Amino acid sequence: MSSNISISVKDVSKCYRMFDRPQDRLKQSFVKNKKYYKEFWALKNVSFDVLRGQTVGIIGRNGSGKSTILQIIANTLTPTSGEVAVNGRVAALLELGSGFNPEFTGRENVIMNCTIMGLSSAEIQQRLPLIEEFAEIGEFINQPVKLYSSGMFIRLAFACAINVDPDILVIDEALAVGDMRFQLKCMDKIKTFQKEGKTILFVSHDSYSIRNICDEAIWMMDGQIYRRGDAKVIIEEYQDYMKADNEPQVQDESTNQTSEKYGDILNISEVNIVGSENNIVPFKQPITVEIQYTLKEPVNQLLGGVAIYDNEKNYICGLNTKLSGYSLQDQPGTYKLRLNYNEMNLMPGTYFIDVGFFESAGVVPLDYQGKIQSFRVASGEYFAEGMIYLDHDWVLLEEE
Repeated sequence: MSSNISISVKDVSKCYRMFDRPQDRLKQSFVKNKKYYKEFWALKNVSFDVLRGQTVGIIGRNGSGKSTILQIIANTLTPTSGEVAVNGRVAALLELGSGFNPEFTGRENVIMNCTIMGLSSAEIQQRLPLIEEFAEIGEFINQPVKLYSSGMFIRLAFACAINVDPDILVIDEALAVGDMRFQLKCMDKIKTFQKEGKTILFVSHDSYSIRNICDEAIWMMDGQIYRRGDAKVIIEEYQDYMKADNEPQVQDESTNQTSEKYGDILNISEVNIVGSENNIVPFKQPITVEIQYTLKEPVNQLLGGVAIYDNEKNYICGLNTKLSGYSLQDQPGTYKLRLNYNEMNLMPGTYFIDVGFFESAGVVPLDYQGKIQSFRVASGEYFAEGMIYLDHDWVLLEEE
C-alpha cells in the first residue's frame, strides 16, 4: 500500500445469517447440507481509499452499511470477504462505550484500551493525566463504568481515543453527545488533527456536520458506495434524493442534546426586523434582520447565521458569516449584527426566522433561537405562484 494512503478497502463484503427462530441456529450447528437462515448482506464489494490527511464523511440511511464498514476498519468486526489495510495507528469512537468493560473502572478501561493500541507502560502513565483532564469526569475515573451516564462514557472514550496520538481517527455518530463545552473541545481537537495532517473517517446522519468538517463524502446505499466526491456536492445530491424519496431526513439533534443551557458562552438578547412596519414587508423591498448578542468568552472564528422558513417548515434560505467571508469580533462584549436582504422577493405569505451562533466549523451551537421572529411579505397584486419570484422576461419568437 502506498505511503500516501491511510486506509485501503478492497472488495469488502459482510454477510449476516438471519434465523427466524433460536432453535434454527442450534439446528444449523449440526446440519451442514441445509440452510436454516436467510442471508443479509450488509456490505457488497465495497472498495475505496482514504489519503493521508483527508477528512472523509460517510452518509446514508439507516441500514446502508455505514457503521459496518467503520467497525471493519477499526478491526472490531471481521468481513465475510475482502480486505482492509491501514497505514498507522487507528483510534475508534464507535457505539457508546464500545470496548469498555462495564465492571472495570474508568482508569482500568483507559489502561486496557491504551495497551491494545500498542502503548508502552511508560507512555500510558504519561498520557493518563491528559486523558483525565480532557474527560473531566472527576472521581468517577475510579468508579466502574457501569455507573457512568452516556455523557461520561463518551467523554472518557473520546479523551482516550485522541490522546493515544492516532494517525487515523474513526468516529461513528459520537460528536453530538455531551454538553456544549465538551462538544467545543472535541471540535477544537478535530481541527488540530486536521492541521497536523491526520486522517479522519466520520460517519453521521447530520449532513451539516459532514459538509462543514469533511473534504470528501461517501454516500452509502444498500451496502454499496452510491456516490463519492466533494462533500458539498455529495451532500446536495443526498438531500435532494431524500426529499424526492419522500422520506424525512434525519436532522441534527445537537441543539437538543446539549445538557448545558445556552447563554453560558454567548447569549442572543434581541432580534428585530428593521425596515418593516409591524413586521409587514412590501414585496421586493429590502429588510434587515438585527441581532443583539453578548459574547462572554473569547471564541475563535465565531460564526453567526440566519435561516428563513415558511409556514410549512420548508427551509427557504440559510446564510451565515462564514459562507459570506465576513468576520465577527471574537472577544467578549455586546454587539449588534445586521443582515441586510437587498430585495425580499419571496412570494406573499408568512415567514419565520431562526438565528444562531456557532463555533468556526458551524457544528456546535453556542446559542440558537428557532422562530424568534416572523414577518409577512405583502402585495396587492396576483402576479405569480410558488415560493419565490424570479426576475424574468417573456419573448415570443415567430417561426419563419
